[in-house]
Amino acid sequence: MKLPDKEQIRRELDLIQAQEGDIGLARMISRHLFEPLNIFDPSARKRLKPPLLIILSYVLLLAAVWAAFNLR
Repeated sequence: MKLPDKEQIRRELDLIQAQEGDIGLARMISRHLFEPLNIFDPSARKRLKPPLLIILSYVLLLAAVWAAFNLR
């Protein structure tokens, strides 16, 4: 197996950066909410950051408890 040379790696990274869109409000929000993608894994999916996931789970649990006691 032959390893890629520096020029080939540089070309690939430049190509990836060229495909990136400009930084906007949606991208800044996305960076705060989601884990960064692995650029070397084409099947990677965006996942929520763990602290945000914990907070959302807690809010969902509170809403379920509130509904159980107040909507009988």
